[in-house]
Amino acid sequence: MKAKLIIIAIAFLSLTSFTTTETLVVSGVYKGVVEYDYVFAVAEEGAKENMLFQYVSEEALESFDLESDDYVGSQFTVTYEKTTEMSEDEEGNEIEIQVLTITGLELND
Repeated sequence: MKAKLIIIAIAFLSLTSFTTTETLVVSGVYKGVVEYDYVFAVAEEGAKENMLFQYVSEEALESFDLESDDYVGSQFTVTYEKTTEMSEDEEGNEIEIQVLTITGLELND
């Protein structure tokens, strides 16, 4: 009976995708929505790079309508969560996927 429980537990854990979440803050200029991503230009190591956020929390969207062009060119402090998930590609190989979700926005003057 113990052996069956161990086998079931191992099978369950092997099918479960593991995720890790990290909360970060960055300052950047909002550039708009490109395809389905929210794009901010941020300074990293002296150069401006675009950060693509896949999701925005309801709370952040209630404060700022990022779907409109009203805030394009505005400087924001962006609080976001970076989630790393394990997934499979088309060939069945395990790959890490990073998903960025905006959890808070503050307009800088």
